[in-house]
Amino acid sequence: MHINLRSSVFILFVFLTTISSCRKKGCTDPISLAYDVEAKKDDGSCTYPENDRKTLIYYSTGIWCQYCGDIGKSFVDDISSNYPGVQIISLHKNDELTSNISSLTQSYLDTVNGLLGCPYFYSGLNSVISPSNNPNNFSQLASAIEDDLNLFSEINMDLEYSINGNEMNIKVQSKLSSETSNDNYYLSVYILEDGVVKEQNIGGNYNQNFIHNNVLRKEASDNIDVFGSSLNFDFNGNNLTSFYDIPLDSTGAWNYSNLYVVAVAWQENDSDYRFVNLAR
Repeated sequence: MHINLRSSVFILFVFLTTISSCRKKGCTDPISLAYDVEAKKDDGSCTYPENDRKTLIYYSTGIWCQYCGDIGKSFVDDISSNYPGVQIISLHKNDELTSNISSLTQSYLDTVNGLLGCPYFYSGLNSVISPSNNPNNFSQLASAIEDDLNLFSEINMDLEYSINGNEMNIKVQSKLSSETSNDNYYLSVYILEDGVVKEQNIGGNYNQNFIHNNVLRKEASDNIDVFGSSLNFDFNGNNLTSFYDIPLDSTGAWNYSNLYVVAVAWQENDSDYRFVNLAR
């Protein structure tokens, strides 16, 4: 039987392609955000969350709130400038930017801390200050932030997300610190938006072109809850939680290019919850 040169080249090409495919290198750990489903040999490219403590500040605000546009905004800007490890989540009350999850979160804060109005700042779930009561008390808020940033990082986290059309996909990777027990942790995943142009009351006068940042738009899970869903870890203290095809607003009210994701870990203790860590 004679095999011509063209056939020999084709057979060699198929053979080399098969060998190359079988030996494709990449991250082979499915718990890692860098996981490559086609990789056959691990090349050390897997990524895992670094030890990185961040803290959460809830900011109760409203378009109608006359102090939110000046002293409230000043406090928000100072936090953002001085503390890169802080994530602010703006909870709008009774206005066009109020979402289901912001209402639920505010209701929980009111249950725990009492009705405190707005503007108001909370460190995690704990009330801190109303800037309108004393515009010079930013130091009290700064102290609460610094105390929380100095706490031990029980869970380290990382995330990635993508937008396809009017849907979002999110993956959150969480890893227990070696000194931490796997006990009653929860994960909430928030979709926020920056650069929202809406009116804002400033000392009794409305600015029609006010820019609102950190606006809480949505919680990623199907069952909307302040504390999301149970966060269960494997034997090695790892967890990968994925959300697929999350519907985004399709009316044009959201600017998709300004959306971002924040994942928050909580711990429950006898029906009380506390903030643990976050990724963004």
